[in-house]
Amino acid sequence: MRSLFRVSITAALVLGAAGCQEVEVSVPENTGQALCFADYQTCVDPIFHGQISGVSCSASSCHDVGAGSGGGFKIFPNLAPGDERMLANYFAARSFANLTDPDNSKLLLEPLQGSFGITGTHGGGNIFPDRNDACYIAIRNWISLRVDDSNSEACGVCTPVDISSCGF
Repeated sequence: MRSLFRVSITAALVLGAAGCQEVEVSVPENTGQALCFADYQTCVDPIFHGQISGVSCSASSCHDVGAGSGGGFKIFPNLAPGDERMLANYFAARSFANLTDPDNSKLLLEPLQGSFGITGTHGGGNIFPDRNDACYIAIRNWISLRVDDSNSEACGVCTPVDISSCGF
């Protein structure tokens, strides 16, 4: 079906461009199986350490790799950019991302209000009031930008979110 669509698009472009001398069409596809490490480090990891509605995901009682009780998602708290443990945090978050359908990523659904029936319970309660929450959107954007290499040139495009605007 996809190749038939491409053939139809190509045929339409060739027929429509008959009067032009040169036609260059570039349609990027988001088909990679990696997520951007730079974008994670700049725009996603800080969300896990910031105070959202009075709580921090990386708190010792939540998802702290050393003492947290927050299920399988464990991260090192408050890392500086360049800390070698940042890669461990990246892989932990990546393992809860659904690359085929970002909206069905456990990383987004667990803390989302009203998604209990989909994922079960999030012991930390509802963090994101809805899908319009700035932190939810930042994480979703990171999951949506799939690349072939986690250090791809397509990475480094995110804008850090004001964490104080997140949550309830």
